[in-house]
Amino acid sequence: MPRTYEHLNRYEREVIAQMLKEKYSLSQIGRHLGRSPSTIWREFRRNRVRGRYYLRHADGLAQSRLQLARKPQKVMGASKEQMETLLAKYRSPEQIEGRRKLEGDPPISRMTIYRYLYSPRGAGYQKYLRGPGKKKRATRKSHSRIHNQTMIDQRPEEGESRKVAGHWEGDTIQGQTRKEAFKTVTVDNGMEFASHAKLQKKIATPIFFAEGRNPWQRGTNENTNGLLRQFFPKKTDFAAHSSAQLSWAVELLNNRPRKCLEYRTPKETMDSFGFALVS
Repeated sequence: MPRTYEHLNRYEREVIAQMLKEKYSLSQIGRHLGRSPSTIWREFRRNRVRGRYYLRHADGLAQSRLQLARKPQKVMGASKEQMETLLAKYRSPEQIEGRRKLEGDPPISRMTIYRYLYSPRGAGYQKYLRGPGKKKRATRKSHSRIHNQTMIDQRPEEGESRKVAGHWEGDTIQGQTRKEAFKTVTVDNGMEFASHAKLQKKIATPIFFAEGRNPWQRGTNENTNGLLRQFFPKKTDFAAHSSAQLSWAVELLNNRPRKCLEYRTPKETMDSFGFALVS
């Protein structure tokens, strides 16, 4: 059974680095170490360099984090008002912390914000936090299979770096885009993509498939789906929502800082590439 509340050690990081080099999945690495796949994913995500994981770099970052002393801090005055305004815009404590560092504002640690949220004064802002994780879906029946797939390991490496615009991750949410904005599209193994050959021809863009039961390979897509569910739970009838309500949610997400973008917003990032996000 996976262990909990215990930091990864150097030996485990060495195993992770070697098994990733040998193309093992994060789930396989987790089983080998007796760790949850989410633990392995967090370790990889926090310590990767340009999409790759190196033992010395990862272990150095981990040791640095352990040495940082976290002292209790109170938030007052203008900083408190700014924090509450951002919480009401559905910003997470981590996003608030990272964005303030990026903009050179006085620092407020995420732990300080969480302490405020779970105090009597800040309890009213808990509703803006992400909800509990979704329930595990039933495994797709074995007869549901998509043929002639081009898998994600054949996608250009630049598709993972976020330093080049035009590499997209897709799901069954439609929206207007410009055809020339696409270089690649990466999707999951849902049967709605069974006609991928026709779609690929229509949009004149290579389509790649993530491996089954490896949602982390489309991490941006999976995370964005979760963000959308904060506003529109599953089984939402979108016809019951006005264009203004949909635009409001899109505007919040497009202007929310992302850790994977070094706490820049998606809009700022796309603007730097010369693209305009649809709102």
